[in-house]
Amino acid sequence: MANSGHSTSLAWQDAVDKLPEVKTWDDWGKIFLDVPTWAPLVKEICRRAGLPCHTIIAGYPGTNAVFVVNREQPSQRAVVKIYAPFCHEDYAFEREIHLLLERVPELGAPLLIAQGILESSSAWPYIVLSFIPGEPIREVRDDIDDRGLLSIAEELGRRLRHLHAIPLRTLSGLDVTRAGWQRYTQQQIVRATAALRRETAMPDRVINRVPAFVNTVLAEQGTPRLVLVSGDVTEDHVMLQHHGDVWAISGLIDFADARAAPREYEWVALWFGALDRQASSLEAFMDGYDPTQMLDETFLRQAMAYTFLHEFGALIISEVLSPKETRRLGSIRDLQAELWQLT
Repeated sequence: MANSGHSTSLAWQDAVDKLPEVKTWDDWGKIFLDVPTWAPLVKEICRRAGLPCHTIIAGYPGTNAVFVVNREQPSQRAVVKIYAPFCHEDYAFEREIHLLLERVPELGAPLLIAQGILESSSAWPYIVLSFIPGEPIREVRDDIDDRGLLSIAEELGRRLRHLHAIPLRTLSGLDVTRAGWQRYTQQQIVRATAALRRETAMPDRVINRVPAFVNTVLAEQGTPRLVLVSGDVTEDHVMLQHHGDVWAISGLIDFADARAAPREYEWVALWFGALDRQASSLEAFMDGYDPTQMLDETFLRQAMAYTFLHEFGALIISEVLSPKETRRLGSIRDLQAELWQLT
């Protein structure tokens, strides 16, 4: 047994030494989901976590290297996440947030099984999470009838209400101050306008109005309460399971982009991702989250402003609208009508 463990250790260290040099995101993109490249490291991580490792498959493409082990063996399934060289700060944050989310079973987030760093010629932080069974809503949406989708949306509202109720004082790895949020908004306005010029065909006359529009909406909003938001409730991160004739939420995954923000920040990825821009689903979601929330013109203006404030807002706009559609825009109100159409 001792020799076997020594051989395993040498195997993963040798694999690390043979990894291509990763200096850019393009370098990382070429290898981060390649199972043969990472298999020795994944096996070593499982050994340290006391888990068997019979099979390894790549997870959905994201930022870090994610693998599902023992996919076909329910009692032994787990998710191994190895962090990109540019994302080591995410390791500390995700360790903290998953321990916190465990206290909110109503959310259905993965449990933290193990954590550590593989040290060789370089350092590779990792975590091991429990496996959330089911399929992402992206894969099965077309198989679910309208009534089922509304039920799922309402349940999602209840789950996110539990997330947003977590006291911010329990988080040490996030800036949860109002000053921190205000700094983020001003920095993000600059980033968003630059990204819109770079990534879309939006006319300059529209982009130039973004800072004033966002700041006006924020001033109108006053000082909304900051909550813990996922920021990434997308079609890949809402997991569903089939029970008889009914699809239901089995859990929510990937909280790496969580932050302290007004709850309106959450609506962006939710609308364009998990809810697939379906007005009836948004209404059902609010029935579960906060039935007093009106989906009126104020809501829509705030939703548009927070689209610009979202970390991936410019990317979302570039993916939702074609260059031809974007060039035709004459105002931010035109953009709002294209992106946040509830009637």
